[in-house]
Amino acid sequence: IKNRHVGKTGFFIVADKNLKIISEDVWFQGKQLKDIGLHFKPHEMEEKTAYESAVLQEDYFFEYTHVESYYVFGLIPKEEAHLFRDASIYTSVFMQVIVFTALFVSVYFLIKNVIIDNLKKINNDLSKITEGDLGITIDVRSQAEFSSLSDDINATVNTLKTYIAEAAARIDKELEYAQQIQHSALPNDVSSPREERNFDIAASMDAAKEVGGDFYDYFPIDMERVAFLVADVSGKGIPAAMFMMTAKTILKDLAERRLPVNDILTMANEKLCENNGSGMFVTAWMGILNLRTGVLTYANAGHNPPLLLSDDGDFDFLRARPGFVLAGMEGVQYKLNELRLANKSRIFLYTDGVTEATNLNEELFGEDRLLMSLNKHKDENPEELIKNIREDVNAFVGEAPQFDDLTMLLFEYERPESFIRYEERIFKAEEEELSSVIGFVEEELEKAECSMKVSTAICVAIEEIFVNIAHYAYEGGKGDVKLSFRFDEKTRDATFELEDEGVPFNPLQKKDPDITLSAEDRKIGGLGIFITKKTMDNIAYHYENNKNILTMTKKI
Repeated sequence: IKNRHVGKTGFFIVADKNLKIISEDVWFQGKQLKDIGLHFKPHEMEEKTAYESAVLQEDYFFEYTHVESYYVFGLIPKEEAHLFRDASIYTSVFMQVIVFTALFVSVYFLIKNVIIDNLKKINNDLSKITEGDLGITIDVRSQAEFSSLSDDINATVNTLKTYIAEAAARIDKELEYAQQIQHSALPNDVSSPREERNFDIAASMDAAKEVGGDFYDYFPIDMERVAFLVADVSGKGIPAAMFMMTAKTILKDLAERRLPVNDILTMANEKLCENNGSGMFVTAWMGILNLRTGVLTYANAGHNPPLLLSDDGDFDFLRARPGFVLAGMEGVQYKLNELRLANKSRIFLYTDGVTEATNLNEELFGEDRLLMSLNKHKDENPEELIKNIREDVNAFVGEAPQFDDLTMLLFEYERPESFIRYEERIFKAEEEELSSVIGFVEEELEKAECSMKVSTAICVAIEEIFVNIAHYAYEGGKGDVKLSFRFDEKTRDATFELEDEGVPFNPLQKKDPDITLSAEDRKIGGLGIFITKKTMDNIAYHYENNKNILTMTKKI
């Protein structure tokens, strides 16, 4: 054993059966095991099992084996054994780190090539799909799972495209209905022939979307006056269209009450401010023209100034300080403006979609171009003028998309040679009202330059009919009588109409009295109606909508 060692400093010992060391070249040869500190109990210790013991005052690990009658011991210092153990552990750990790192890198690249790259490709395609590009087809087929995923996504996209197409068709249909409803709310006779009226009017509205917030309107208030306006609701689309319908209805309802135009805007503003949670507002320009006198009263609620064809034959802006927008703030009062239109006057109304039309260079059409365009087409009829202004705007804008609703209206006034004037009053069906009734009749006949003789005869006829209504129509109850006056300056026909909601009664059915008899021989009653028939040129009765309506006409 002299050439054998354990580790670097360990060694072997051979002892006989009496535990005496017999190994050669060992300096403690011939000694007992216990003399060197090796505590060995052969009957208690198993072979080839590590035990600890202090040898020569140094801690050792030892194992033994029994060979015939000898014991062979292998010893190594504990410190050296621990060093080998630690080195083995460190080597093992290091190798494991290398192995696991290599495994991780291999798995990473495997997953990246097989899964991550394919997932990225699918995610990129899905991003394009979610952004609205439904024409993308996913085609990742490196594995069966990705093939199945691609097919499922493509099938979902195809189904989605079908649903979107159906929804778009349904929305288009609903928007088409909304567009029809909106256009049906606008006057449909703005481009009709003049016929008997002494004005022409033409208008157009082009919404930036299927429906918009612009609107125009015109309507007669009575036989003498006509109202016309253009307005622009903030925003676009369905919300603006709904607010537009509300504003249009309110303005027309107030105008038909025969209020001054500034009061119409003031009251409309209050109504539109109520429950205006959307915060929308309306700009509007509204005018009321007396067709007989040519006097135009108008008010402006934050709208673009109209253009007036002036006396020198050119259009120019009709500028007046505008009031605040409608529905913007409660308590706003609007200013009343007035001017008298000359014969053949024209007023051009528009929304800011005209002047703010923008081309690809981000230039505005502007007021100057609008003025030049109007004067270029000033001699054309209203319908052609509106059409050509729209073409000029389109030519300027070019390929740029329409940014805002675009609305225009042209009103042309011609002073009449004759005119039909209309007035009406409502009186209580009481005899005490007779003086007010006669006063109204005399005032209107005086305006018509009626002679005193004819005026007196008409007043007698009106008195007879009114007194009969006051006594008998409501059978002791209370009610009203509406008395209207219509005068045609050309034919000089004056027409009076008395209307009540009393019991049905036709006074014309009463038999005429025999005026050839003496007063004592004639029956009482009927003489007043007879005088009325003789006084008036024509008298007629009809019962309609639960109302008695008696119409009398006299040429004055």
